[in-house]
Amino acid sequence: MAQEEGVSLSENEAASLAWLIPAAPAVAATALRAARLAGGGAEATRLAVEGLARAVNGGRLPVPEAPAAAFDFAQVNADADLEALTEHLARPGAPRAVSLLLSGPPGSGKSAFVRELAHRVGLPLLQKRASDLLDKFVGGTEQAIAAAFAEVREEGAFLVFDEADSLLFDRAEAVRSWEVTQVNEMLTWMEAHPLPFACTTNLPERLDAASLRRFLVKLRFDWLRPDQARHAFAAHFGCEAPAELEALATLTPADFALVRRRAALAGAESDAAALLGLLRRECEGRAGGRQPIGFGAAG
Repeated sequence: MAQEEGVSLSENEAASLAWLIPAAPAVAATALRAARLAGGGAEATRLAVEGLARAVNGGRLPVPEAPAAAFDFAQVNADADLEALTEHLARPGAPRAVSLLLSGPPGSGKSAFVRELAHRVGLPLLQKRASDLLDKFVGGTEQAIAAAFAEVREEGAFLVFDEADSLLFDRAEAVRSWEVTQVNEMLTWMEAHPLPFACTTNLPERLDAASLRRFLVKLRFDWLRPDQARHAFAAHFGCEAPAELEALATLTPADFALVRRRAALAGAESDAAALLGLLRRECEGRAGGRQPIGFGAAG
């Protein structure tokens, strides 16, 4: 886009801006056009993107995202073959109006998979958190939901709602009228949306029953299996996993990425015992363990 607008950006500068300020393609295009008119480069683009992103996000900057590592299907424990599903949805002529519900514990790979899927189907990703949409004024949340769906239609993007249980909670438990209309607004747009979109949640039991029927594909993510944990240990740390790793029943892919950064700070990247201790600390206080998962794909 920078090349098309005649703005000089290196690949590193463009990548840094993309991760620092996640925004819709139209925001980036307008900012680059403004930077070109101002005769600027990366810094002028950053200022323009920040200003536009604030304007369309209620005065706040979108939450920055960490640069994505290469997605490894072998490090995600789901109740469906994610690689086969991705190939099916990315094939030429595949249906576009596909809705996905991804549930499971934090860090289990839900958002990472959605990013990979959007990349493979060739669509930019527009991520909305519940905090981006919930409004203290009556009707404000419904307007924000409608605006999000309208934005991705205009941009041809893949929409993902994080913390979807805050937007699609069970209406049987609603005590205020706006709580019902908020869910109704989501359901109305879900029915008619012509592009792929996904919802992620850590609390699927809180979702409205009618919303569950709207999703064509339901995927349940879980803690890593022992073989996956060993694979993740070798992939992240470059050494064989100690036997004691198998006792850690609540590991997620995010734990290994976090421990790798912590180990780098402590100079313990090659100390298997120290790495195991750091992973054990990540598991402390987590309830449960590996549970049978059967929230399978449909449609």
